[in-house]
Amino acid sequence: MGGKLLECEVKIETPIKATENPRKVLESILNIFPKIKIKETDKSIKGEGGIEALEELKESLEKRRIRSTARKILYENRIGPKTTFYLNKQAAFIGKTNILEEEISSLGDIKIEIISENLKEVIDWLAPKIEDEPQAN
Repeated sequence: MGGKLLECEVKIETPIKATENPRKVLESILNIFPKIKIKETDKSIKGEGGIEALEELKESLEKRRIRSTARKILYENRIGPKTTFYLNKQAAFIGKTNILEEEISSLGDIKIEIISENLKEVIDWLAPKIEDEPQAN
């Protein structure tokens, strides 16, 4: 990366349904985003951070060998300087990364927005092209 520090803004949000334990919802988020700054309300948990908030997600995408899928979703959902994707809340609770293009769970998934003037570079860092995986982009 030539020594240039990547910068981005990371925003996450997930609803807390009446049937859910707010502590477990918070744990789901912190399992994947331990460095995110959390704001809780009765109905949702929101978080904000920078590129460092994505480090655990980056490792998880690599370990689970789903970088190509993640890369495809990140590029497909890109609008200007922002991309949006979702993580399954139940999978996150057990420390697994299940990346989604759109919200599908009845409990509400974890919505993640990445905003950067250098979004392509951030995506390339988070989910780089891998030679031995099927290519998404």
